[in-house]
Amino acid sequence: MKVTASILDYLGKYEGGILVSIGLMYENKFYNAVFYYTSDKMIINIDDNLKNEIGEIELTDDYIPLMESIIKMVEPYENIINDLSDYDSNNN
Repeated sequence: MKVTASILDYLGKYEGGILVSIGLMYENKFYNAVFYYTSDKMIINIDDNLKNEIGEIELTDDYIPLMESIIKMVEPYENIINDLSDYDSNNN
């Protein structure tokens, strides 16, 4: 299994962290995901369709490499947190 990611958009800041819209590719299919990170934590929430394909992503062999690749792609927390607006769920 191989899941790859690309950054789609910075959604804004939320409860001290940054929400990022992520595109995931798995077996030539595109899936949406949301990546959340702070200065010392990160989590990903994947599309239900992908979850149906692979199960809980945290339990896959791809999880750690995927998270490492995403955190290398996003802007460093300290560099962007003050530039983002608060996340507004009404706009999404």
